[in-house]
Amino acid sequence: MKRFLHIAVLALLAVSCEIPFELDQAGSPLIFVQAVAQDGSMVITPRYAAPVNGGSGKVLPDGLEVRLQVNGKPAAVQSMENGQYRCEGPFQEGDLFALELSAEGLTSASGSTSLPGKPVITDFSWQNIQVDTIRAVEVRMSLDHAPGEGEYYGIQISCQMNITYADTSTDSFTMAGTPGYVLSAADAGSMDLEDFMQVNFQDGVLGGKDYAPITLVTKKQFDGTLYKFYLDSYDATMLDALRSAMPGADDTGGAVGGGIISGDINEGGGQGGLDPSKIPVAIQTIYTFTLSRLSTEFFLYTKALYQSNFDFLSNMGLTPANFTYTNISGGLGMVGALSSATVGPVEIEKDWSNLLQK
Repeated sequence: MKRFLHIAVLALLAVSCEIPFELDQAGSPLIFVQAVAQDGSMVITPRYAAPVNGGSGKVLPDGLEVRLQVNGKPAAVQSMENGQYRCEGPFQEGDLFALELSAEGLTSASGSTSLPGKPVITDFSWQNIQVDTIRAVEVRMSLDHAPGEGEYYGIQISCQMNITYADTSTDSFTMAGTPGYVLSAADAGSMDLEDFMQVNFQDGVLGGKDYAPITLVTKKQFDGTLYKFYLDSYDATMLDALRSAMPGADDTGGAVGGGIISGDINEGGGQGGLDPSKIPVAIQTIYTFTLSRLSTEFFLYTKALYQSNFDFLSNMGLTPANFTYTNISGGLGMVGALSSATVGPVEIEKDWSNLLQK
């Protein structure tokens, strides 16, 4: 807990700090690419990476060539209007993806990955629990085997909320959530920020602005085959406080890079929240849980994005420097993969007495 509070205090102090410095860096522009293979498709997102002294606003040349091989055979890649490229599956466990990008005046960039097998979820259950003043939901998910070292997972949680108001009108919206691991202040001493490694992940792209967190899960979070976590737990409030103090934080996207995220109902109204002009009389919550097995490349790159949120502390000499991960030869970025299994939709009953009409 002491470690967590120290970082939170430093985050609060650093928000208003500016440290001038000069970069002495000369270099050539490179191709940056994020390429993520999933069961049904592979999404390739190339960008122009200019050196620090090379200006901004440049885009990749029109003559960009994207070549993809799947298991050693050329695969069709379609150019999309948003600048992405897409290869349609389906793909299978063990498929090997080798990607190469080239453009006039730029060094060719290449990387590879393989598709991990889908998680096999053998059991799923949930129950309402209360510890002190915290009312939470305990979720239990079991795999067909105990994860070993170097075996990586990620979880995404989606909740559809259906609201009925006193005037019989209804509203429905979907929000993202994250797993919690701490139920009370007494347990907060065991908190470690690495238990909450989260980065936005949507439409095959990591680190976007939209609130769609994927939380990294390693062997540490498992008890044998069991992965247990909580919804609406004590740590959600603490993470919200830290997130709001991070540089670049906003009301939806978390800190720079999409890290330090937690989700809860917005009681103040607006998009994705209760209408403050109406009286809610019933709230239904329907959850979907997506557990993904991650390639090593996807995990390491996501972890590096998460850690980049604390680079401002490194610049102050308060923490060790964080280093960018890439498995791209001749460029920057990542070629990675994940394979997913989904539980839900499942209705989870919660106590909304504090919000509902008495």
